[in-house]
Amino acid sequence: MLVFRANLRTNIIRAIMFPLIIIVFFGNLGNVISNIPVAVVNYAGNIQSNSFINALQSGGSALKVTTVTSESAAMSELSGGQVAFVVVILPSFPSGNGGSSIDIYYSSSQYSVSTAGLSYIEKVVAEFGTGTSSSRQALAQQAAVMSTPINGATGTYKDFLFSGVLPMVIIFSAIFGAGTTMIQDRQFGNLKTYLVAPIKKNAIVLGKLLAGATTSIIYGSLAIVIGVLNGGTIAMGALGIAWIMVFLVFVSIAFSALALILSARIKKFDVYAIASQMIALPVWFLSGGILPIQSLPSWLYPVSLGNPVTYVNTALRDVMLSGNLPLSDIVSAFAVMGIFTVVAVFLAMRLLKSTIE
Repeated sequence: MLVFRANLRTNIIRAIMFPLIIIVFFGNLGNVISNIPVAVVNYAGNIQSNSFINALQSGGSALKVTTVTSESAAMSELSGGQVAFVVVILPSFPSGNGGSSIDIYYSSSQYSVSTAGLSYIEKVVAEFGTGTSSSRQALAQQAAVMSTPINGATGTYKDFLFSGVLPMVIIFSAIFGAGTTMIQDRQFGNLKTYLVAPIKKNAIVLGKLLAGATTSIIYGSLAIVIGVLNGGTIAMGALGIAWIMVFLVFVSIAFSALALILSARIKKFDVYAIASQMIALPVWFLSGGILPIQSLPSWLYPVSLGNPVTYVNTALRDVMLSGNLPLSDIVSAFAVMGIFTVVAVFLAMRLLKSTIE
């Protein structure tokens, strides 16, 4: 903290500029999400409803449509984050009998598709009447659509990016905080000064670990303020901020420990900078920080599931976008990130203790 305070102005500017550029610039690019998972329940079971499903499936890469036998099963998939939309084709389809004949349910807890996906599905409904068959014309004239967001889904891509930037800020600040100071202390001979003092080597490592984690939390807190001031939302309110800080503490400790592991084996700062970026950037990108992991190539998707930050991102988006944090996501985030944190801290203590001279 003394090092942080000694360069207070520079550190605060660095903490502000990185998330500011990411949130403001990328958040206003209007990125297009593809392969949006959609579950369709066809209660009508007629020619017109089958034609409508085919129209959704033939929409290129925008939608990834699967059929589900019941609405309850489809809603379970939606609540579990397996799909972003549930489209229920009612028995009254396509006439509607004066009411809706297509019900659409969606949530933005996993994806930034509440606007783009909904508009695309409704566009398919509107364009369905441009066909030459009478059934498609009847659909365009008579079918009604009722869209229902669940769990308070109102997210935009800026909100999606906001939640993804927070782990990024923690990861980069932790890696460049804890690891670089250890290398500098080794190069400048500060470690020898520490060893003269009547303290254990584990205390030195633990001090570096907590210092890196603390500065990372400061950076993450500033990123939250920047995101909110730029229009980002935290749907769960004050309780959501508490949950966010809990998850960010896990990430900060884990990656501060990872930074110390790297600094135990790497003695030069320039080599460390390259190695740390080769780890930090892929970890963040593969966690769904910018785009949903479901939009990744098929060979990369399983890799993202092995990334502990992926589960933190999922929990953060539950808190910030939907306002509802399922128990399954809490357990997943704590279990995966907890195991990663314990292993990283153990290795950092063991490796650094043997290399401190």
